[in-house]
Amino acid sequence: MTGSAGAADISDLIRAAIDTTPVARLLAVRPAVVLERIARGGGATRWFYLKRPCALPGLVEMLTPGSAVSFYFDGRLERRRRGDQLVDVVLDVIQADGEAVVGILSDDQVTIDVGFVAGLGDLTEFLGPVGNDARVFVGHFPSRDDDGENAVTVDLPDRDGVLRRHPH
Repeated sequence: MTGSAGAADISDLIRAAIDTTPVARLLAVRPAVVLERIARGGGATRWFYLKRPCALPGLVEMLTPGSAVSFYFDGRLERRRRGDQLVDVVLDVIQADGEAVVGILSDDQVTIDVGFVAGLGDLTEFLGPVGNDARVFVGHFPSRDDDGENAVTVDLPDRDGVLRRHPH
């Protein structure tokens, strides 16, 4: 492809890349936490939560061309209430990894605001005034798994429509 793909074109290419995977079929059965590793982003990530296949078009519009996107269907980032022994779970992950991924679903009900906490002080600061009934995502930082059932990872084409491998 020559030149840059237009915004509509790149969205179509991103959707086509995701459509080659079992993501829609898996979303029909269970929700997914989605991790976008941004190409040439210096380790930058964005996180999302999808409950149904009908949420895919909205996600496609938010994704960055060239990213590697992993969909996790197995609960490796657990969604729990703040009061359900959350501190114990977070401290267990920190003990194993040195830090834990902690996230709160934003008002759009798709984007997850994520922090990487290394102790109780970090957790308290990140959660702030969130109430005990709030749902919090917590777990280990996930790898780029792709077994087609529990996790699916897809590389997205760059803005020019070319699929390139990036060191995400």
